[in-house]
Amino acid sequence: MPHPQSKKSIAIIGAGPVGIEAALYAKSAGYQVRILEKGEVAHNVQQWKHVTFFSPFGMNHSQLGEKLLTQQGIPLPGDEEYLSGRAYLERYLLPLANSQFLKPHIITGCEALAVSRRGILKNEHIGDGQRAHFPFRILTRDRQGREKIYESDYLIDASGSYGNPNWLGDGGIPAPGELANRERIQYGLEDIAGSAKSRYAGKTTLLVGDGHSAATSIVALAQLMEENPHTRATWITRGEGETPLLPIPGDPLKERERIVREANRLTAHPNVRRIKNAAVNALEYDERSEKFRVEADTPEGALLLEVDHIIANVGYSPDNDIYRELQVHECYASRAPMKLAAALLGQSSADCLTRPAPDAQVLRNPEPDFYIIGMKSYGKNSNFLLKTGFEQIRDVFRLISGDNALNLYRSEAAAVEE
Repeated sequence: MPHPQSKKSIAIIGAGPVGIEAALYAKSAGYQVRILEKGEVAHNVQQWKHVTFFSPFGMNHSQLGEKLLTQQGIPLPGDEEYLSGRAYLERYLLPLANSQFLKPHIITGCEALAVSRRGILKNEHIGDGQRAHFPFRILTRDRQGREKIYESDYLIDASGSYGNPNWLGDGGIPAPGELANRERIQYGLEDIAGSAKSRYAGKTTLLVGDGHSAATSIVALAQLMEENPHTRATWITRGEGETPLLPIPGDPLKERERIVREANRLTAHPNVRRIKNAAVNALEYDERSEKFRVEADTPEGALLLEVDHIIANVGYSPDNDIYRELQVHECYASRAPMKLAAALLGQSSADCLTRPAPDAQVLRNPEPDFYIIGMKSYGKNSNFLLKTGFEQIRDVFRLISGDNALNLYRSEAAAVEE
């Protein structure tokens, strides 16, 4: 078994924006790194590549990434540009992942199924620090169904939560009929005004949700309404405010401000019917008419709806099954790692730009050398920025190295000044 001071291998689950940046940081710091990715690089971003980021490019890349691509002669977008997911992939993330510095360390089509420690069980060595002496074991499965074990000294879960959407039923559990129709319901950000236009044009869509994803969907549906006046939407929100989304006064993220403003304005659109303070009780799909029949609970009583499509933009939750054999203390409300969850609950604002004071210790788990970063680390809390993920990466490697001053993101000028 390796001695903690000699441990050098790091496995990262997930080759999304945070996973790729974590691998770049690890390799730059001299660690042996391996990324295990279930699909292709940035699989989740590929699903919403038609959507424009709420934050400018300057908040969505690191100094290390910029340095590597600049050395390769690849021009970067301007810091103030608001990129679509597609542009972000093409102009930054994929060139980074395909660089010879990182590409040999990325294994795609490799799904992490479960993680544990070699030779010990979850209930052994509780709080005595000895678990750090036993390497992690990661059970994986490739596209051909073949299984394999990988081992590492450190383990970082950056797998995100976009692939694990919440249920649309009242109380957060499946509505009767939802399980049977899971594949017919759209839980992500469909390209409504683009590649999926023919599916939604001239149809009636039930949209459930009152967050920024729902706002993005209703704005896209409104674009179709301008082209095809028979396109309609019924928008169910849990909130009962006059507007579905609460604007942030003087919002510095102009794209977010635009989407919120336009979505709120659309509640007055003649083709949009908003039902507030409501929830979906049950649904069924009629094969003959190819329509959904939905029962909604509203302040006025039960309401029956007939719609062609259902979009459930009701948020995402972490899939925690993978590390059930590790010692992880989770928040009973958000399902995020407890220390970080407590810091998030204690902050004064729900805005993603307002983050807890930097503290690497909130990323520690009872399981030594295991770190959850990125969107997954926020649990059911959606107020995550990539910039926050980069800060998490810096803090994780301060913990791994034992050097509280380690910061590979420092500019050379800042380093000289220090």
